[in-house]
Amino acid sequence: METTMMPASPLASKVKQTVSQDVARLKRERGVSPKLVALLIGKDPVSRTYVDLKKKDCAEVGILSEVRDLSSDQYSSSDIISALKQLNEDPSVHAVIPQMPFSGKVREEEVFSTLSPDKDVDGLTPYRLGRLVRSEYDLEGSLLPCTPKGITLLCKFYSVPLEGADIAIVGRGVLVGEPLRKLLQDLNATVTCCHTKTRDLSGKLEKADVIVAASGRPPEIFGDRGFRLNGEMVKEGSTVISVGVAKDPSTGKMLYDVDVASLNGRCKFLTPNTGSVGVMTRACLLQNTIVAALALSKAV
Repeated sequence: METTMMPASPLASKVKQTVSQDVARLKRERGVSPKLVALLIGKDPVSRTYVDLKKKDCAEVGILSEVRDLSSDQYSSSDIISALKQLNEDPSVHAVIPQMPFSGKVREEEVFSTLSPDKDVDGLTPYRLGRLVRSEYDLEGSLLPCTPKGITLLCKFYSVPLEGADIAIVGRGVLVGEPLRKLLQDLNATVTCCHTKTRDLSGKLEKADVIVAASGRPPEIFGDRGFRLNGEMVKEGSTVISVGVAKDPSTGKMLYDVDVASLNGRCKFLTPNTGSVGVMTRACLLQNTIVAALALSKAV
């Protein structure tokens, strides 16, 4: 079977071009310079890599960006909450992304209950998630979680059949699994979020039309409790989306949820481990920053 690979560059380039035009228009018509602030709260090495890439993306499209590193032990939970409150009130800041995962010194609930929904460009505040659950959103014009939004746009771009499809998402986290389940369900797919307690996971994967691998638990680190998808685990003609990634602390090697080589030639559609979902996640962050800046500048 010929496999259609799904790199993000064709779609991400279009998104960036539109964002660049929106940035110029905001500056010209409203005197607004969109600004994104990323907060590093945890010490995950992959998070640091993503934050550096996001800063580079912002520079390419003309969005102002700033990284505030609050990950060291000198910063307490109250320091982080104070920083969020200050950013909420700063009129020069239009978008804030607390980079997950966080360290144990601050709870996700505390962070996202404090962050203003108007500046929540990863769509994880209770208000934004509530709008998603109620289907009160526009896919490109609302502040939705970036990775699920990027995956959905990528599938639509490559005309992956979603309506009526049986979809298995490996992972049920609030960052990817749960919001993606709702987005795909709203496109009339039947979606199951699988996890460590799922019975007969292999049977569910074998029957799925689409598999989204978002566990981030490579066997090299998690052993028997780890997960990696390969060609023997899926039916021929299925679609596989690679999301989960972790950095091996002993080798520094990036480890992915999907064995792409074994799936190439068996899947109808397949994302590469790099240059696909991660790139679309970052493109959607830029798009969300513009959505936030437009709404906030109208409110002034």
